[in-house]
Amino acid sequence: MGSNFFMKIGDISEVFDGPHATPKKIDVGPYFLSISSLEQGQLDLSKSAHLSEEQFIKWTKRVTPQEGDVLFSYETRLGEAALMPAGVTACLGRRMGLLRPDRTKVLPEYLLYAYLSPAFQQEIKKRTIHGATVERIALRELPDFNIRVPTLGEQEKVVANLNAINGKINLNNQTNQTLEQMAQTLFKSWFVDFDPVFDNLLAKFDFKLENLPSDFPEPLLKRAEVRLLALDEKAKAALTSSEKSQTNTHKHFPNEFEHNEQLGWIPKGWNASYVGKEFDVTMGQSPPGSTYNEVNEGIPFFQGKTDYGFRFPSNRIYCTAPKRLAQENDTLVSVRAPVGTINLAAEHCAIGRGLAAVRHKSGSISFTYYAMNDLAKHFEVFEGEGTVFGSINQKDFNALPQLSHPSILVTTFNMFCADWDEKIKLTSLQINELTKLRDTLLPKLISGEITLTDSQISSEA
Repeated sequence: MGSNFFMKIGDISEVFDGPHATPKKIDVGPYFLSISSLEQGQLDLSKSAHLSEEQFIKWTKRVTPQEGDVLFSYETRLGEAALMPAGVTACLGRRMGLLRPDRTKVLPEYLLYAYLSPAFQQEIKKRTIHGATVERIALRELPDFNIRVPTLGEQEKVVANLNAINGKINLNNQTNQTLEQMAQTLFKSWFVDFDPVFDNLLAKFDFKLENLPSDFPEPLLKRAEVRLLALDEKAKAALTSSEKSQTNTHKHFPNEFEHNEQLGWIPKGWNASYVGKEFDVTMGQSPPGSTYNEVNEGIPFFQGKTDYGFRFPSNRIYCTAPKRLAQENDTLVSVRAPVGTINLAAEHCAIGRGLAAVRHKSGSISFTYYAMNDLAKHFEVFEGEGTVFGSINQKDFNALPQLSHPSILVTTFNMFCADWDEKIKLTSLQINELTKLRDTLLPKLISGEITLTDSQISSEA
């Protein structure tokens, strides 16, 4: 049954390449997809940047991704792939290609599952080119890769079975993303936009812009105008109350700004600093290859490549002679292409040279995680161009700019986020269990070894 269904990638799809450079990135506009967005069969657009409409036209001369295309990485994150969703305007990013399926022969979802299956992953591994900088596959050879493609009827059954599990995984991921967005929004409000400082400043001048001093800085005036529009009468009354609640965090923020040459306008009393002073940073170092294994001997080893998941890494190999260690709940930052991807260590583990383990001096887990996410905007300059391997060394990482925040605010932020992060942790564990179930069934379904009904999948999941 199996061999009769093997076909070449080129027989069932067209292969397209993405750009070999990086456009200027902006905050809004069409997506410039990143290989970091390819995560265990899903497309996480939060990890992709935006570009202008003019740049979009330039970067889609080769191809414009459309619904049902299978996006994949052909360098560094080999084996990662995801389906292009509907309603998203985007261009391919660097090191990214796409497969456009011939729907008379293959269902897009089946093609994705078959791409992610162990059999095709082994095909990728067999064809991998091990260069001096990055591992890659040659796109000109991809059309000749073998892949199992049964009848459309069998494909429909495989897709239905795996979609049942993935539906549950996606729901849990959405829950986690919502909770994380809530925490990230709070971090931005307090430590990036300084909303409480503007609130206190405006309260001092009776919430009237005309009461501000004549020499009030123009950049701050514009931000004060925006913040004033966001305050309703109830919020204003709370800010001017003579008896502020103990839970009112505004009392821990100043009501003035001061200018810093490095960081611009910052809250008065806060100091410009750098990552190495505010955080404990451990740069990874890969142990000898002979100490790696896949039979749970030693401790989990995490390099920061294709197994880089949401929040908690799924460690795929172990090592018996670790060089550098990360503690449970350390924030893990990738320091080799792609630079700046953020995760959280689910357990005590070894880290290779592709990662740095970070924790704020206060020990705050939540503050560290969201501070590193915010810091990602500084990583762009360390991305490689063309075939150059992107990386950031310890000296440059430690030197990245950072504010020194009042300890009471760091502690309070951690307290606010503790419940959200605990829910994220529990949901992540559920996702891991569902993922194990899916990954166990996927090769058997793709190979035709077993077939399951939707009701059987539901009871298993």
